[in-house]
Amino acid sequence: MTTKRVTIVVVSMAAALATHLGAGATAGATAPADRVSAAAQIAIDNDRAGEREAKAPVRFRPRKGVSFNVPGSQEINSKVLRAIRHTPKGNKIRAMTWNFNSWTFVNALRAAHNRGVSVRIIMARTLANEQGPNGPFNVMRRALAGGNNKSRRQEMKSWFRTCSHSCRGTGGAMHSKLYLFSQVGRAKRVVMSSSANLTGSAASNQYNDMYTITDRKKPYKVSIKVFNEAAQDRPAPWRGYKDGTITGWFTPNKGRPDLPYQMLNAVKCRGARGAGIRGRTAIRIAQDVFNGNRGAKIARRIKELHRNGCNVRIVYSQMAGQSRAILAGVPKNHLVSDRDGDGAWDIYLHMKAMSISGYFGKDRGTRIVFNGTANFSGIGLIADENGLVIRRDGVERQYGRQINRLFNIHLRSVPRDPDKVERGEVIDPYRNMEG
Repeated sequence: MTTKRVTIVVVSMAAALATHLGAGATAGATAPADRVSAAAQIAIDNDRAGEREAKAPVRFRPRKGVSFNVPGSQEINSKVLRAIRHTPKGNKIRAMTWNFNSWTFVNALRAAHNRGVSVRIIMARTLANEQGPNGPFNVMRRALAGGNNKSRRQEMKSWFRTCSHSCRGTGGAMHSKLYLFSQVGRAKRVVMSSSANLTGSAASNQYNDMYTITDRKKPYKVSIKVFNEAAQDRPAPWRGYKDGTITGWFTPNKGRPDLPYQMLNAVKCRGARGAGIRGRTAIRIAQDVFNGNRGAKIARRIKELHRNGCNVRIVYSQMAGQSRAILAGVPKNHLVSDRDGDGAWDIYLHMKAMSISGYFGKDRGTRIVFNGTANFSGIGLIADENGLVIRRDGVERQYGRQINRLFNIHLRSVPRDPDKVERGEVIDPYRNMEG
């Protein structure tokens, strides 16, 4: 496989796990994790300046609500980094991330640990094992075990753990992207639910989203409970919460209804009032992966709604198996690009979100959003996943506008460069994508 150097190094994942994740090939990117590029070293040096921000007077408060990242914008990574830097001594950071492969996050989290913050991280074991002894995972693990960690009281010890499959289930993978802070500046109980992993490609190569909740007891309490259960790496009960207009969800589903499919089944296409488009319900979907029987099942419902008059737009990266044929004729945009001619997509949609505006259930004027980490594949019901259902007009408008923008972005790829494609290799354009 051709290697690339990027500002923050991302490790490739075995094709077998990619298939297992139901994402075609959802591997990380390609530079060896135990080599730091010159650009990555600059990022580390620059981040030391950011750490000075953490020592400034605590007036910072993270912005609540929606954040979107487009490739190169750093919007989400920067927001998480600022939260890390503004977590005061004696507080706690908890992170679940399918992939951890960023020297910038290593530096920021190591500095937080060294100033007396309890830092705990969980990631997928397969990806951790693919990194070299001097890759981000092992460097971070050693850093969290060092300092005064042994002398800290138990609840303040830092550590880095992995799960071989889903931490709270028996199959799938640890696929969550959940970032929790007991205090960030003046805000307490901060929950960041995202489609973005703690990697460089999440910012440089992907379209992602994140929703931030602050100063709310229930979302933080339940999310921490889920994290603590995941840390035990054994099956745990299904968890969820409702807090006003926000519903939190966590998989494995353990026999519960398929939430996005259930939401689509509540849609009526005609008779919308105060929402939708000209009396018709508008459905906007930004989904990385449609795959397998579950992807096909959701695709059939989308096709039925399209035929019934709903205004549907889909943005996607991977549409495998039956889903592509089922969704023929439904407006959609394949948002991917190969920028260097090696035959693999390196700019791509990574969101897993849906907005509905119109006739939903008994309400003709609903605006509601589903977001999170789960692809439309069978694995999304048995893996560790997290997300939100948000019933707020302003939030749905933000997601609807963003997905419309993505629908109207038509990326181009450069011609394939024979010198960058290994002789005799079967090219999988999804091989370097991150899950």
